[in-house]
Amino acid sequence: MKVLVTGPSGAIGQYVLEVLMTTDHDVRVFALPDSMHRINFRDRIEMVPGQLSDKIALAEAVEGVDIVYHTAVVSPPPAMKPETMDAINVEGTRNLVNACAGRVKRLVMASSNNVYTPHRSSALWPVLDDAPRMAHGNPQQAALGESLIAAEDIVFEAAAKDQIEYAILRPTVVAGRKSQFIENMVISILQNQQNLDMQRRMWDMMQWTHGSDIGHAAMLVGEDERARNECFLVAGEEPITIYDVQKLIWDIMNVGKTDNPYAEIAAQNNIGIPKFEPRKLRALGWRPKVGVKQCIAEVLGRLEFYSSAAVNIPAYMLD
Repeated sequence: MKVLVTGPSGAIGQYVLEVLMTTDHDVRVFALPDSMHRINFRDRIEMVPGQLSDKIALAEAVEGVDIVYHTAVVSPPPAMKPETMDAINVEGTRNLVNACAGRVKRLVMASSNNVYTPHRSSALWPVLDDAPRMAHGNPQQAALGESLIAAEDIVFEAAAKDQIEYAILRPTVVAGRKSQFIENMVISILQNQQNLDMQRRMWDMMQWTHGSDIGHAAMLVGEDERARNECFLVAGEEPITIYDVQKLIWDIMNVGKTDNPYAEIAAQNNIGIPKFEPRKLRALGWRPKVGVKQCIAEVLGRLEFYSSAAVNIPAYMLD
C-alpha cells in the first residue's frame, strides 16, 4: 500500500511517520522545501517538496497513493494570525482534498478537540466523539477553532459527494517532542512553585495524548473499514490539573523519596473524572500507552534542567 504524510516533521506527523516505518507500506511525504532536512528516515521514503497552496506539487504527491495522512494543519496552541491559519487549515485542506478526490481512497486528517463546544463544567463531561462543534475561547483560539471546523467541513462535503473516504482525529493536548504548550507549562511550574492558582484556572482539567499514541490511532483509522467516514476523539486516560504536573515533576526529580510536598494539593484539585472519552477508538481496540509521567520526563530531559540557570529550580529540589 502506498501512503502519503503531509507535515511529516510536525508534532503529530513525525509520529505518524515513525509508526508507518514499522509497516511494509510504501511511504511518501509532502513537506515544505526548507523542512526537508528535519524529516526522519530520508533514506527509506520518497519526498515531494511543496506547500498546500501548490496544486501541481499536490497532484504529484497524491499520484498512486491509497491513504493520505494529513497532519499539516495548525493546531493548538495557535501562534499565527487568523488569515494564516485559514490559508493553511482551510484553503490548504481544500487544495489537498481536491487533489485527492477520485484518486485517493481515504484521507485521515489530524484536527483537534478545540472544535468541540465549551465544556469547562464537569456536568458536561465526558465529551464524546460526535459532540457538537463550536469555536470558542479567546479570539485567537476561536479563530483556530473556526479554521479547523471549516477544514473538517471541506472533508465532509467531499465524502458526501463520494469523492473520498475520511477519518478525522481530534486529539487533546499533544505531548511529545514538539509540545511547546507542555514545555512552557513545565518551565512555568519550575519557575513558580508556590503560586499556581491562576494557571490552574487558565488550564483547567487536562488529558494529554502522546504523539506516538496518536500515530497508532492514525494507522488504525486509516485502514479499518469500521472507521470509514467517522470522527474520533484521541485522549489519554489520565485526567490531570497543573497541580498533578507539579507533583509528578517532584516525583521524577526526587527518585526514591516519598514525602512529596505537592501530593495533597494535587489530590484536592483533581476530581478524577475524565473530560474526554474516546469511545470510538476504544471500540477499534486502541488504548494509549504513554502516560503523563513519561510525557513530563521527556520534557525535563529536553530542558537539561539541572544546569539551566533560566529555570531557577529551588535548591531543595536539587539535593
